[in-house]
Amino acid sequence: MNTQIADAISDAYDISSILRVCIRSLEGDAPDQPGDGAATAHTVKQANYKVGDLISRLELVELRGERPDEDASQRTGAVQLLDKWKAARRSRSALMQELPDEQGAEPAELRELDENIEWLAERISCFEPKSDTDAAAMLEWCVEDCAGQLLCEQYPRAQKAVIEYLRAKA
Repeated sequence: MNTQIADAISDAYDISSILRVCIRSLEGDAPDQPGDGAATAHTVKQANYKVGDLISRLELVELRGERPDEDASQRTGAVQLLDKWKAARRSRSALMQELPDEQGAEPAELRELDENIEWLAERISCFEPKSDTDAAAMLEWCVEDCAGQLLCEQYPRAQKAVIEYLRAKA
């Protein structure tokens, strides 16, 4: 059985257990103790993070169309960097949805995600493609990252590397 699918199923059971504990806590007859609300909120956030990771892994399995005997660790190069970049962006989106509207300061976790996303983007833009899949991943990153917005210096650098790869291949 595909290890990623087995891991995802295991995580789904963990998430289910966490959420059952939260439900019992919220529906219980015992009076609330100081800190119970914060502890429950923290537990639900942890479950949400696990769900986000689970969704990311399942999306990758679906997008790859992996056969049960394929190993996800075979994805390397720009393709692997793009996978990580997409997962970090999904995590950032999930975190942004959790933040209260009135929050003034940016949480450290969000700054860390932003730094990770930028680091991965820089790695992708500087990558030298060695295969068609690397080249395709780099171009996909350019399209997804810009999303119709202003271009930055990273896109032409990635596009030039892909063009050079294609010229050398021809």
